[in-house]
Amino acid sequence: MEFEIFIERLHDRLQKELPGITAQQRMAPSIRLIKAFEETEYGDAKKASVLILFYPYLHEIYTVLIKRAAYEGVHSAQIAFPGGKMEPEDIDRSYTALRETEEEIGVKKETIRLLGKLSDVYIPPSNFFVFPYIGWVPFRPEFTPDKNEVESVVETPVSVLRDQSIKGEQEIQRDDLKFKAPYYSINGHRVWGATAIILSELEMILDDVFKTSADK
Repeated sequence: MEFEIFIERLHDRLQKELPGITAQQRMAPSIRLIKAFEETEYGDAKKASVLILFYPYLHEIYTVLIKRAAYEGVHSAQIAFPGGKMEPEDIDRSYTALRETEEEIGVKKETIRLLGKLSDVYIPPSNFFVFPYIGWVPFRPEFTPDKNEVESVVETPVSVLRDQSIKGEQEIQRDDLKFKAPYYSINGHRVWGATAIILSELEMILDDVFKTSADK
């Protein structure tokens, strides 16, 4: 599919009802039940936004994840979408996603065009609400990762995200708690937790986009 057509159809799909919990639960850890929620239920939760960025590269449609730098925290060295905590000066949640993307991987926020967003995700271990936004640029960006926050950039074609063979399940040990967690294997990295939950909804959206193409 041509990149311009993909963006047009993705935009159209995002205007419709999102898969939400149905998609999210497919890649949630076994100990976690995804449920509908209101932000007021978790009034003390911190707010964060991430960006799913699409761009054309090598005659394919790509997106980018990051491997976070190692630090003292529950998300140390994990694979994630670029993004971070909402700051008081941010004008809205989408701006947080754009600002953090520029800070973490060097993609200028003014070059990114937003298409919409996916369903919000609550992360119990870090008490964060995450708001996933979707945007695009008409070229492959020149990534300049902030080494204090990002160990490496993980570029991947959209076709990989739709490949069912990249899914697996692993056993996670957290203190005295042991549980099973589904994951995506992307470029040799296991992507699980909140990022896998977001990817699961994105996967269903992408299936709709490419099905629309096949039907025409």
